[in-house]
Formats: sequence, structure tokens, C-alpha cells
Amino acid sequence: MEIRQERASFAAGPWQDAYAAFLRAPEKYDAEKEDHHAGCFVLADLSNDGIPELIIKFYNGIEGGSIFANIYLYDGNIRIIGQQVDMYYKGLYCSTDPSFPGVFIYGGRVSNFNCNYWTMKNNKFVDVPLWTDIADEESHDMVYKELTSDKQLIAEAKKVMSLYPYGIESSGIDEDNIQKTIYT
Repeated sequence: MEIRQERASFAAGPWQDAYAAFLRAPEKYDAEKEDHHAGCFVLADLSNDGIPELIIKFYNGIEGGSIFANIYLYDGNIRIIGQQVDMYYKGLYCSTDPSFPGVFIYGGRVSNFNCNYWTMKNNKFVDVPLWTDIADEESHDMVYKELTSDKQLIAEAKKVMSLYPYGIESSGIDEDNIQKTIYT
């Protein structure tokens, strides 16, 4: 049985119509460079201001998995705040603790997995590496290495991922999902 993390609900506001119109105009965000194309989106309040940021995940036509994400902020206009941020086969996880308003991303493939924390500081996107799990070349055992000294952040990431092993479900970019995700 898959345990998916429920999507957060956000207060209605002008961000809804702005994000909906933006997603309906793929020429604004989907350049399809190097076989990458926008595949799905997620809303998450990285800044803890009640207005979600829009995360669009891009896929590689050859490998099929999510490769990177672009993160957009609504502040009266939509502007990109994080471009081609590593999303290599990773899931998104949100904490319910207001001390951790961003999202945790975890995943990878073959022998390289890592966890990061995406948040906002001073209206700027921040990507904080938390840890890696990389296979040792000789033993092939996974080697865990922490990349931050913030033990609370690491503990919260592990807690959230253990509660919701499949993370937040992304929505495909189509009219039904725009209505369902943005307006409910």
C-alpha cells in the first residue's frame, strides 16, 4: 500500500489565477532543451508566507525520470527563483512543522542518492545539501555522509520520509490537474 503525503491547502488568492495561466502557456517554461520537457508540478510554501511556490519537474525523454526542477515565486508576478535545480529521480517531502517550511528532496539512482532541503531566505531560493548515500567502489556498500551540521534539519527530513515514503504526489500539467491542484 502506497502512503502518499497529502498536498497542503493554501489560502485562495491571486496566485491561483497567475499560476493557472502560467501552466496553460508552456512556451513560458518548457523550452524542451536537450530532450527535457516539463512533466508535472507541485505547490509548496518554501517561504512560509502562505503563498505557495510553483515547482515544475522536468523529465529526460531518453531516461524517462525527473532530472531537474524550476522553482517559481508569485509576488504579484511570476518569476523564476531556482532554475534547473537537481531533481535527479527524487521525491518531494513536506514537514508539518512550521520550523521547516521548505521541502525535502531525496532520491537518485544506481549508486548515488542524496537529500537536500529547499527553502527561501530573504526572498531567494536556498538549496541545502543534507546527506549522501554513495556506493563504495570496492565493497559496494552504501556509505552515508552528512553534508550539514544542522542535526535538527536532518532529523526532520528522516522523520518525514519515514512517515510518507512516497512523498508528495506531483500533478501532470493538464487542465484537470490545474483545477484540482490550484483551486482546491
